[in-house]
Amino acid sequence: MFPLEIVPVAIFVVLLFLYLTVSGHLRESGKAIERVERKVDLILDHLDIEWPSADGISPEALAEIDRHIWSDRRIQAIKLYREATGLGLVEAKVWVDRRAQQGPADDRSS
Repeated sequence: MFPLEIVPVAIFVVLLFLYLTVSGHLRESGKAIERVERKVDLILDHLDIEWPSADGISPEALAEIDRHIWSDRRIQAIKLYREATGLGLVEAKVWVDRRAQQGPADDRSS
């Protein structure tokens, strides 16, 4: 028999191993998704297809993002867009830059 003091340590080691394994797989999956998204973005740009609209963003959040864009506070606009969509930094920056190029328009829906 082994001492009972080892049981908590053994449980901790097993849980740590499981955590490291699962988190590693999640990180790899996230990186793979980011690579695919970048490739899709490049394809959209190459084919000159319009960038995805602002669907899924609440009108209030979109208005706040636009206020930051037109006030030359693009970093804040990028941050808000990332929070609203869950996208990465590069995707958010590209979206904000494209939105800024479109110019302010009251009737714009995307």
